[in-house]
Amino acid sequence: MKLSSRSDYATKAMLELSTMPDKPVNLAYLAQVEDISISYLEQIFSLLRKHELVKSVRGPGGGYILSKPMSDITIGDIVKAIDLSRKSKKIEQSERLNDPASQPASRQMWQQLSNMLYDYLNKISLEDIHQARQLQIENEQQSSGTQAA
Repeated sequence: MKLSSRSDYATKAMLELSTMPDKPVNLAYLAQVEDISISYLEQIFSLLRKHELVKSVRGPGGGYILSKPMSDITIGDIVKAIDLSRKSKKIEQSERLNDPASQPASRQMWQQLSNMLYDYLNKISLEDIHQARQLQIENEQQSSGTQAA
């Protein structure tokens, strides 16, 4: 598994959406916050919408919202929607042409490592990231409070 800059931006955008789960966020705002072009975000959100990770809200004040609770969206889901959907046709073709037993050991090793990474990313939800960040903030506040005393 190769993580692209596109999946990195998608993850950042999804984290931004998850900070305001009930309020639609428009792409112009995300483009400004993430410092990327709106057209690039449109490509990303097209894939996220296709994989039912976000919903679009039309009209004034419209934008995108998460299509499921934060606890039900993993980083693996985001990466799969962005990176693997583009490669799925290539993967299907190569799997048909290549018997895994005939693949070089190095390719098998990289495939196993890729599977392990993807399994790990599937265990981390957007909610987990928010909880970890909140804990970090609380620990920093406690630490600075004890140093001031």
